[in-house]
Amino acid sequence: MPGRSICVSFWRPDQIDLAEQYAGSLMLDNGAFSEWQAAMKRGDEWFVRDDWSPYYRWLEPRLHGNRWAIIPDAPGAPSQLNDALLTDWPFGPERAAPVWHMDAPVERLLRLCDRFPRVCMAWTGMGADKAVGCQAWFERMFEIAPRLEGRWQQIHHLRGVLIAREFPFASADASSGAQNGWRYDTAFDFGDRWRGRADYLARLEQGSFPRAVRNRLQANRAAAERRCSAPGARYAGYEPAVQLGLW
Repeated sequence: MPGRSICVSFWRPDQIDLAEQYAGSLMLDNGAFSEWQAAMKRGDEWFVRDDWSPYYRWLEPRLHGNRWAIIPDAPGAPSQLNDALLTDWPFGPERAAPVWHMDAPVERLLRLCDRFPRVCMAWTGMGADKAVGCQAWFERMFEIAPRLEGRWQQIHHLRGVLIAREFPFASADASSGAQNGWRYDTAFDFGDRWRGRADYLARLEQGSFPRAVRNRLQANRAAAERRCSAPGARYAGYEPAVQLGLW
C-alpha cells in the first residue's frame, strides 16, 4: 500500500519485491524469534544460529533510503551470547537495531542505548499469560520505565502495537497486517484493491482494538500496579507528542 510502512518479519520470496516497490520505509527482520519458538517446541532452552552471512548478503542491496534492520539475536540465551552477535554486524549502527530481551538485565538495555540510535525491546513471555500486555509484562515495564528517562525515543517494541500507547515508545510493529490483512479484503473496494487492508491498518495505528481486548489490557495493568510498589500511573493514557511510528 503506497505511503505505508511495512514490517517484513516473515516473508516469502515472492512478497519481497512487492514490499520494496510500495513501502516508503522498511524494517527488515531476520526470523530468529520464529526459530526460537520452534526450538522451544523441540524442548531446546534457546536458539542460536551459527552463520548469519546469508542474512547479511540478503540485506546488503536493500539497506538504503529509510530502511533499517534488526541485528540477529539469540532469544532465550544469556546476554553474553547476544553481545557476541553484535560484533558481526557489518552495516554500522545507523542501519541497525539490536534486540534487548526483557528478561535480561536493564543495564544491558542502557548500554545498547549508548551504542545504537535505535534499540528493539522484546518480550520473552515470562508470565503465565506469556503475551505482550499480560500482567507480567506490565510488572516488568514498571521496573524498567524509571531507568529509561530521556531514552524513550530510542525504544522500538517488537510485536508491540497493542501496548504501543501504554508507555512512550518511539515505535512498535506487528506482523498482523501481513498475516491477517487478507481477511479484510472486500469486493466493495471501489477499484482500490487495498481498501480493506488499509482500513484494518488504520485501526491498528489508531489503537482501535475490540472492547474485550481493551478491557483485558486495562485489567492487566491495574493488577500489575497493585503488585508494584511504584505504579506507572504517569504513563497511563500516554499520548505521544509526535506521531507514533507503527511498522
